[in-house]
Amino acid sequence: MTIPSLTSRRLILRLYRDLRRYGSQLQFTDQEYFLQRVRREFDQNRTLCDPKEIEFCYKRGRALLDQARVI
Repeated sequence: MTIPSLTSRRLILRLYRDLRRYGSQLQFTDQEYFLQRVRREFDQNRTLCDPKEIEFCYKRGRALLDQARVI
């Protein structure tokens, strides 16, 4: 699945919101750490320009949500 450039921003913002929502529902993990880690990852990848790198990071975040696993 390639992420079209016009909708990539919308998809990535949705992923960010979904990860934040997921983090706030964690019970057996440090929520504060998880939310800081999500924020840090998104800040570090904010300047990515290569579509393949963007897609890789998006799929990585989506897989985390789909498998309900902690980073």
